[in-house]
Amino acid sequence: MTEKTFVKQLEDIYKKEGFLTRQEVGVGYGVADLVLVKLIPEQCAIRLKNKQLKPLLREDYFKIFRYLPEEESRKDPVTLDHLVKRTKLSKSFLKYHILQQLERDGYIKKVDESFYFKINGWMPIAKEIIAIEAKLKDWKRGFIQANRYKSFANKVYLALPADKAHLVDGALLKKHNIGLIAFDPMESEIKKTVHPRSAQPRNVFKYDFAAEFFLSRSILKKFALL
Repeated sequence: MTEKTFVKQLEDIYKKEGFLTRQEVGVGYGVADLVLVKLIPEQCAIRLKNKQLKPLLREDYFKIFRYLPEEESRKDPVTLDHLVKRTKLSKSFLKYHILQQLERDGYIKKVDESFYFKINGWMPIAKEIIAIEAKLKDWKRGFIQANRYKSFANKVYLALPADKAHLVDGALLKKHNIGLIAFDPMESEIKKTVHPRSAQPRNVFKYDFAAEFFLSRSILKKFALL
């Protein structure tokens, strides 16, 4: 049994439960073995309506959105210089890489050559993000890695083979709000789950960024119809 096989079998279970799943998701502070997501149908519909179909695979994009008013908000648009000041990004990088790409893909609108709105009534698009760190052994290392994923996930779990789960310090996991999954790969069955509390991610930019790894036109259409 390899760790990869272990993760794949676990992933299959969550797919059947209706989660979107993806292995090896990295948005900073490590790479989670398995991430589960549920999307908000209403937000998917808005994004489809806006024709905003290209995934936003940079955390910087969400930092920009924080400082831009919505196009329909009746607020004044924001200047390039204001964005430079707030984001600490270089003016040339911001203008010719970040903002140009967002404008090209239909996420922001430029007016009078140097003022910007966002067109993002869909944010946030994820209802919940769950991150799982799997280990066949060495649960302490898995605990350290799982703890990092609280930067972007609402819930974080450590997954171990069912016959090794008893070795884990349950009090330590509870103290740090990390759940435990005891999975039997021979029977492809989760024998025990200790759930953590749902919590706000430590970094909202990473939360929105992580959801983008799951998006495509077909996924947006599917969830928009739910």
